[in-house]
Amino acid sequence: MKPTIKINVLISKDLILFIIMSTLFSWINAQNIDYTKNGDYPTLTEKEAIVQFLDLGDSLVLAKNNEKAEIAYKKAHQLSKKAGDKELLITTGFKLEIFLFHNLRKDTEALEIINFLFKYCSKNEDSICLVKSYFRLSKLQKRQLQYNKALENIEMAQQLAKEIGNQGLIWESHYLKGDLFLTIDDWNMAKKEFLKLIDVVPEKSQEYYRTMTYINISSSYNNPDSILHYSQIAEKNCNGYSTKRECDLAYNNIAWAYVLKNMPQKALDIINNNINISSVKHSYEDSLYASLMHTLGIIHYKLGNYKKSIVYYKMSLEYDIKDNNIVEIMMTKEDMSRSYEKLGDFKSAIQLLKEVKLLDKKSDYINLKREVARLEVKKILDKKEEQIENLEQENQEISIAKSKTKIFSYFLGLFLILILSTVLYRGHQNRVRFHQLNEELSLSKMKSLRSMMNPHFLFNSFSTLQNYILKKKNKEANEYMTELSSLIRTVLASTESIYISLSEEIALLKSYLRIERERFDHKFEETFEIEQELLTEDPIIPSMIIQPYIENAIIHGFSHLDRKGILSIKFKQNKNAMTCIITDNGIGRLAAERFKKANNGSNHLSLATRNTNERLRILDRIANNSASVMIEDLVCESHKSNGTRVTITLPVKQRNK
Repeated sequence: MKPTIKINVLISKDLILFIIMSTLFSWINAQNIDYTKNGDYPTLTEKEAIVQFLDLGDSLVLAKNNEKAEIAYKKAHQLSKKAGDKELLITTGFKLEIFLFHNLRKDTEALEIINFLFKYCSKNEDSICLVKSYFRLSKLQKRQLQYNKALENIEMAQQLAKEIGNQGLIWESHYLKGDLFLTIDDWNMAKKEFLKLIDVVPEKSQEYYRTMTYINISSSYNNPDSILHYSQIAEKNCNGYSTKRECDLAYNNIAWAYVLKNMPQKALDIINNNINISSVKHSYEDSLYASLMHTLGIIHYKLGNYKKSIVYYKMSLEYDIKDNNIVEIMMTKEDMSRSYEKLGDFKSAIQLLKEVKLLDKKSDYINLKREVARLEVKKILDKKEEQIENLEQENQEISIAKSKTKIFSYFLGLFLILILSTVLYRGHQNRVRFHQLNEELSLSKMKSLRSMMNPHFLFNSFSTLQNYILKKKNKEANEYMTELSSLIRTVLASTESIYISLSEEIALLKSYLRIERERFDHKFEETFEIEQELLTEDPIIPSMIIQPYIENAIIHGFSHLDRKGILSIKFKQNKNAMTCIITDNGIGRLAAERFKKANNGSNHLSLATRNTNERLRILDRIANNSASVMIEDLVCESHKSNGTRVTITLPVKQRNK
């Protein structure tokens, strides 16, 4: 009962604050005081009025009255323009822009304020204000998925911060770069930027920056031991040096590390003993609240408290939706579906997965943007390093050339310009071609993924599940539903990248075959044969190339077979490529085509094959003729069809060691 009483008290305070501030705002309006015009002010100076409007805006935000808060902040900014006070003008400008950006998501108006600040700060030669303007612009561009532009503005801010020697701004520039790299899933670059924070911790508020430094470093790792190590370093500053919110971030990361270690009870103890959950508020500055609720949801799921886990997932989902974080929304709904599945509420579980599927297009677009951004950012950084090396070399050449005649210097300079222009032009052409091929490959892969999860496949799978349920085969139904859910989650997760490890691809194929084997009542059986070298190396291969041909063998080869189907799948090493040989003892392509025409069959499989062939064509252009597919009809001695053999050759990439 105590937590309930505490919450009611908090609500009452907010209500009282709202009534007081609303009354104050109404009184100010009733006085007809317009501080944006010339004239005498009855009781307040211009500066006092600006401060009063700012305080009023802050109070109205706390009272969740954004409409009136916007009016107050805008009046403060308008009045500061008239007053001509530089410090107040910059303060009200950033205050208004941050409010428009985070609370109202009015990006266009926020951009207008940023542009005004750029002009004003440039005119007044205020470098600190310019750096902060670059930071705000980069955050707006990041939300609009303009990752490369955001990176360019952070780089500009960082260079200016280094010129004026402001350690706090230098620290923030490295943090923003690391956060941007995390957003586009470039974990290695994020790690490098966050590790740089250690060397630029400002002396002022040192403990705060040190705590946040190690919290950020821990967030750039997937390894639970590394997360735990750096989060515990951050925790050491929580003995009176750091604020409660910073420490809550550290303890949440520690709890998450124990979740990854499959120690849910330990994770729950960390949260219960160190974080006052009722006092944690949602903030635009970090995702602590949503992250903490999600962490608690997963902890209770692992502890078997499925109803509790759903409560926390819903609390996390509320703020994920508020922040329009599509990736987190999909992840939370997938996790929630697993809890419903454990409770036997398959209807709710399937509904959530359907909602996730509806977000696929947005997610695909975001993932494609991130994929392209990762490639472009890498090119930009590589080019930057190359330019630095070239500039150093050119400086040496120029210093030598100055000691010679002017004619020779002019000739050499002209020659270098021509060469550089040619190299840049050719490089630009190659980059355009490379990005076009990658975009084509990404879109083709997404089509292949959607074709695998086609309505026909899902309908048949759910029909098989329904059959188990009607026959009261509860164990078989549960196992089949678990397998199907796992396959769907794996397929959805595989949209993150064009490539996948061989072991993950084989696991996906085996999961798919188990579902199809149940669906066809064990009418066929399969064997896998994988060379030991491939198992050891576990190379990276293009994903979802093999599955359509296996599906063809099952649907077309075994559907009308009067004997048990045998499917053989072999993986062989082939220099810098891998060969997959799929052999079946089905009815053959000619007979399958006749049945298809007689039954007016769906063209889904032919569409899936066309998508796959298109991806192979693009891979063939990228990997220098190392991607190919060959289909053979097998016949016995009496010249009757004895099945089909498909030989697929794919390029491989070795893992970084």
